[in-house]
Amino acid sequence: HVAGLRAPLRSAADGTGAVAAALQAQAEANAVSELLLRLGRFARLAGSALEQVALRRKLAERASSTAKRLADVSAKEGRETKDSKRDRLGEEARRLSILLQELRDAHAAFTRTLLWELGRFRAAKEDGLYCALRSFSAANEAHSQRVAAAWAATAAGVAGAGGGVGGGGGPGEERE
Repeated sequence: HVAGLRAPLRSAADGTGAVAAALQAQAEANAVSELLLRLGRFARLAGSALEQVALRRKLAERASSTAKRLADVSAKEGRETKDSKRDRLGEEARRLSILLQELRDAHAAFTRTLLWELGRFRAAKEDGLYCALRSFSAANEAHSQRVAAAWAATAAGVAGAGGGVGGGGGPGEERE
């Protein structure tokens, strides 16, 4: 009786090997799919955007601290009675005022550039992801059909190799 199972077991083993090969091909295709490549690129771009936001915040903090220092120096200049010290404080206030304007200009330019880049990123992300999702879905549908065909071939091979072993029909049929 065990000898009668040899052919169906061999057929099942061969069939599951074909199923495994089809699943392996699907996994390999998914690993290099356009979707995963795009998602990886978008993750890197998002990381870069976060770095740019952090740099923008540091620029704003530097401008804020320069503005506070300018206010302090200007207040000291107004209270100073000695001309030489008042002149030195006035020169420092002018230097800080120029620096503050440069920082504000740099912050504004940085912000404009960052907003422009984020807008381009968003548009590219939406278009690219839509196309990649369509491609990914179609490829996996085709792979799934190959896997289903491999299972069907396995079932047919086992049934054909059985040759009357088991005394019954297919799944769900009772045996006596």
